[in-house]
Amino acid sequence: MPQPFHPDDFPINKDVTLQPTKVFYLKSAIHFKKDAQIFELSGRLRQPWNDFSHAFLDEVSSVAQKMKEGGRPSYEISSCGNMMRTIKTMTDGQGNKVCDLNITFVSFDNSTVKFPPGSEHSRHPIEIWPVDDNGNDDAKHEAFVRHSIPYFWDMTNGRVGILYKCLNQKRVEIGRVAGFGFDKDAVMVLNGEELDDAVAVSTCIILLNGRDAMDA
Repeated sequence: MPQPFHPDDFPINKDVTLQPTKVFYLKSAIHFKKDAQIFELSGRLRQPWNDFSHAFLDEVSSVAQKMKEGGRPSYEISSCGNMMRTIKTMTDGQGNKVCDLNITFVSFDNSTVKFPPGSEHSRHPIEIWPVDDNGNDDAKHEAFVRHSIPYFWDMTNGRVGILYKCLNQKRVEIGRVAGFGFDKDAVMVLNGEELDDAVAVSTCIILLNGRDAMDA
């Protein structure tokens, strides 16, 4: 069942450009069966992101390697599941549960992020639906709503996913994710003033592991 929201209802606001305030390295986050780790690299990089330039990605790789060797990840995701759905639990660096991810692999159903009662990240569960299920470009958009505001993950640009927030009846780009390394890792940049990072990370993980994952 497609989402009631459609990206064509919200033209892209081309006057607003992505201004990332946070950078995340998503280790082993694409089609993973056991565990994934998310390292926040914000404030540790000198290179501007510049559309995932080689210089930026090289520095991301270097800094992430140092953090993997000597620090705890910002988030960890562990898995259990069955044939049609995979249940993943995301915890923070102190081991506290952040949310559960219920990921579907079938085209006609939704995925869900469920937060504990009283969560600072979202007041309600977040359902992620395909905009369409006909196998066209609309099917490469995933929509979700947080606190009454629609968001879209757009996978029509191949190996780069774009996150849009709907403001004043227009779409504004607030994040991007790109595959990295040997098709198992990813790098996400985010304007953290526009969306909670746990929501962005969890919906991104669903994007990387669901119907229209990057290596599909």
